[in-house]
Amino acid sequence: MQLSDGQPALQAAKTCELHVHSGGSLFAADLLNLARDHYEKIDWSLFVDSFERAYGRRPDPVALFREALHSQRLDALKAHYVYGAEDGGDFARFQAKFNLKICIYRHWWKVLGQPEEILQRVFAHHRREGLRYVEYRAMAPYDHTRPEAFVQFHALTARTIAQACTADFTARYLVSLPRWAPLECYKLVQRLLDENEDLLSTIVGLDFCHFEEGYPPASTRAFFRCLHRDNELRPERTLAVAYHVGEVYFDKSLESAVRWCQEAAELGALRLGHCTALGLDPEVAVARRPQAHERESVSERLAQIAYDLHHKSALEEFGVPVDDQALMQERSRLASRPDDALVGRAYDPSRLEAVRRRQDFALSRLAALGAVVETCPTSNLRIGAVPDANDHPVHRFLASDIRLAIGADDPGLFDCTLADEVNWVQHHTGLTPSALQARLGDPYAYRFAR
Repeated sequence: MQLSDGQPALQAAKTCELHVHSGGSLFAADLLNLARDHYEKIDWSLFVDSFERAYGRRPDPVALFREALHSQRLDALKAHYVYGAEDGGDFARFQAKFNLKICIYRHWWKVLGQPEEILQRVFAHHRREGLRYVEYRAMAPYDHTRPEAFVQFHALTARTIAQACTADFTARYLVSLPRWAPLECYKLVQRLLDENEDLLSTIVGLDFCHFEEGYPPASTRAFFRCLHRDNELRPERTLAVAYHVGEVYFDKSLESAVRWCQEAAELGALRLGHCTALGLDPEVAVARRPQAHERESVSERLAQIAYDLHHKSALEEFGVPVDDQALMQERSRLASRPDDALVGRAYDPSRLEAVRRRQDFALSRLAALGAVVETCPTSNLRIGAVPDANDHPVHRFLASDIRLAIGADDPGLFDCTLADEVNWVQHHTGLTPSALQARLGDPYAYRFAR
């Protein structure tokens, strides 16, 4: 299938990667090659301890690597690294497997002093795949409590990315901020830019990732105020924000998960990662676990009541009933309870239908704001606990007016490529390549650039 300009259909979507984590772009074969001379010396405690917490057993990484090198087979190694459907939509399990790579990275960083070698392997993968533009993201193993290490990590990563650029391969960098200290670490990013002006063209944005549960968008309000002020004062070094939200949200109601996606965009995030909560049918969502989404904290329930009262008229236009008197009475009853106490409310057909209409309202708000949703099919099926292809949120997204980009997220841990993800969407939606291309447009238009 060719387009009128002679370019293959979906080439733009397959060569522009806007949602990828550099650490998650290492494949099992890369880990074997990086650890082959060092696996007996690497400190594996982070991986082993987190794997035991998540899976209930303690693996032996030394034996794993020894067996892989002896047999030249990756099956056992992949079983401890590749995150599959059998891992059950549990972010703690994903992080445990991701920690295998982190242990190797720390060895190359702290002991060998050659972390660039790891990034070079990532660039090589993406060049071979034919990618032409990539925005990498990475979270430092340090936060504001170790400012020098934080700045050093991101400066080195950004500089290595800058040096990887060629005439046919452009790479940019989004610094991932820890959700528990966004403002403090943002100030360190500004320090990094002050001290490394040569990286201004490479560091184009910020990212929020890692565990979502427990960190509502409202907790980043002070950060966004500071960011917007700085962007106005210094437009030559504007930073845009990408925000993982509505990905894993079993700690709250479906209503609150939908609200989080809208709030992240209204605070100022230009691209939203995953947003499964906006596209997964509510009936499917609540069936994923026993009593899923029926309980949330008092603080979340109060935030939802405030949201409903604020958006009452708009919600009612979308068919969502809002009983303001009942909500204000409930708010009064909850006011004296601890913020972390739990509130339970069961779902019935009418409430599930109201959530569908809430999704429609939030999607309309995102469309009006011009926000881009980054959908990552394999990641959503596995981490996001989407049951199957027919339930995937991408169907709802394509039927809406929102801007949409397809990403691979952590291709090494999912054992896939960006082209695989685009092909998956084309196959499971039944759209022709040219029809999907027409709906997606060119993701390059959504890049973070000054």
